[in-house]
Amino acid sequence: LALRYEQLSSQIELLNLQGADVIVVVSDALRAELVSRGIDAKRILVNPNGVDSQRYSPEIDGSALRQQLQLTGKTVIGFIGTFGRWHGAEVLSAAFGELLKRNPAYRSNVRLLMIGDGMRMPDAREITAKSNVTEECLFTGLIPQEKGPQYLAAADILVAPHVPNPDGTPFFGSPTKLFEYMAMGRGIVASNLDQIGEVLQHGKTGWLVKPGDTASLQIGLKTLIDNEKLRTEIGQAARKEVIAKYTWQEHTRRIIEKLKECCDCD
Repeated sequence: LALRYEQLSSQIELLNLQGADVIVVVSDALRAELVSRGIDAKRILVNPNGVDSQRYSPEIDGSALRQQLQLTGKTVIGFIGTFGRWHGAEVLSAAFGELLKRNPAYRSNVRLLMIGDGMRMPDAREITAKSNVTEECLFTGLIPQEKGPQYLAAADILVAPHVPNPDGTPFFGSPTKLFEYMAMGRGIVASNLDQIGEVLQHGKTGWLVKPGDTASLQIGLKTLIDNEKLRTEIGQAARKEVIAKYTWQEHTRRIIEKLKECCDCD
């Protein structure tokens, strides 16, 4: 019975796709999937996710929260997410543990701020405990959505350590947090994984690392910890890039332009 409904759902979805003038997807991987199902590529618009660049901004003052969380005077590495399988929170925890092991001086002035909660959060927390860096890590748990920008403003470096799909299929996501990070104007360390590696330019708007590789991530973190000038320049360039290409206004404009193109109207 379940299979019958699944087949019916797929048929309904395909009918809708075949009848649409424009189909918007957030990544090339999703576009390729639709093309493989017989959808005309000319009707598909790849339109990555975006950000409200006023809500997420370098102008947000995170100092009060830093003081509240006892992070004043520290270099703060921030991560926000739902701790899903693909988010790589465990890789970040392991890389941070190794970072402090190799650089003992960081214990006094570097902190890891893990914002959010989810399925893999206990695993990430356990890794930090085994690495003996619990006192240098802060797991906030769930926070109200509207406080997200303030928490990101409390960080100096923002990390998107996404990992590949375990079955080897392409990473089909367009992480919203990537664009939020860019809008915050902070130095970004991120996995060089499909769209993430296409949006960010290594050394210019982000520092790209090998996905799922703790050693590569550790090097990326150390690079931006030690070079405040570089992370400032990367953050400023990322902010300019996201305003030019990845605001929700630009997202909407591209959809309207594609509709005009496909409908052959002014």
